Amino acid sequence: MRRRSKRTTVWAYLDGKKLVDVVRAALDNNMMVDDMKAVLIRENPGHEVTFKVQ
Repeated sequence: MRRRSKRTTVWAYLDGKKLVDVVRAALDNNMMVDDMKAVLIRENPGHEVTFKVQ
């Protein structure tokens, strides 16, 4: 019997509210995760964008 590993992902939070799954958004846009993080920060000036691995 094989054990399934728990999948982790990176969530982006905008001012403390869950915004988007960064890994899924990067895959959908054919980008690297670090590039997607930079895009999210650049597109939301004046807001606090944080990332958490869950």
